[in-house]
Amino acid sequence: MPAFCLRVFEMTVQTTSVPSEPSRAETRSLWLCVSVLGLLVLSGLALKLGLRSIDLSHVWSAFTAFDVQSPDQIVIREIRLPRLAASVLAGVSLGMAGALMQGMTRNPLADPGLLGVNAGASLGVVICILVLGVTDPAAFIWIALGGGLVASLLVFLLGGGNQANPARLILAGAAVSALFLALSRSLLLISQQTLDVYRFWVLGGFDGVDFDTIQALLPFFVVGVVIALFAAFALNALMLGEDTARSLGVRVGFAQVLIGLAIVMLCGATVSMAGPIAFVGLIVPHLARRVAGANMWWMLLFSASFGAVLMTAADLLGRLPLFGGNMQAGVMSAMIGGPILIWLVRRYGVTKL
Repeated sequence: MPAFCLRVFEMTVQTTSVPSEPSRAETRSLWLCVSVLGLLVLSGLALKLGLRSIDLSHVWSAFTAFDVQSPDQIVIREIRLPRLAASVLAGVSLGMAGALMQGMTRNPLADPGLLGVNAGASLGVVICILVLGVTDPAAFIWIALGGGLVASLLVFLLGGGNQANPARLILAGAAVSALFLALSRSLLLISQQTLDVYRFWVLGGFDGVDFDTIQALLPFFVVGVVIALFAAFALNALMLGEDTARSLGVRVGFAQVLIGLAIVMLCGATVSMAGPIAFVGLIVPHLARRVAGANMWWMLLFSASFGAVLMTAADLLGRLPLFGGNMQAGVMSAMIGGPILIWLVRRYGVTKL
């Protein structure tokens, strides 16, 4: 397997190389440094700013000389730091899941929701509220994750199982998502209390996320990222066509299952932690593609870094007094992502996204 990965990687580099490859490498390095630096700056601002600004000395002391009697330092350690970690994890996961989904389906408008994860998680949460009477969003984690996994498995089976192809997966995903969302809306009409609880969760955000929640879901994030990076080599071959991939020794069915598993792990863990967040998985891969080119390994790397920047910025903006201090990150990501998508379409056209 390592020999195959090396062969696919070398072939992909050759096929995606341009006459000015040193220039492309320099551009990639520059953008990677810019994205990391931007994330560091945004992280500092996310700890300092909010509905109430905290002095930088207290931010620094919260990590170097923590004082349990200081309200500002408690806010940083117990509220803002977990939100920052959650937003970075969500951005990384959604960015990588979107890149995998668009690469596997060869559809520039695909996003992780096409596998039914969001719809399945939403139905699971609605049933949990209506039947069990649960009202604490923290209790939705495992229900949402289970619902997303069930929906994804159903999409995979309806799409043909090991013989699935991108077109059948998209159709199966659209059908399952439509069915689950229709069931969710029907159940919401039955109970006003269910609707009141659900509509807060469905906006997508990091209110109430703590380190216990992150620790519980961290294995899913880690496994998803590892599988995604490993699957990138097979996806490089798949993007050249299934026949070409088979000639290189790729087990197409197994590779698609592996990619689908990574998407479900990444997107399912994010939805469980923060609710369904739109546009990140759709927009970020297009931005990454402008820098990374056709190589999926670089695509995943830049999708992760750009996604973390976008999600951190969305959560930070939603906590500023300009938006009342309580605008959900899912709403802000849509407000940021919408104009970016319009710009990309006008700049490059749909066929070149």
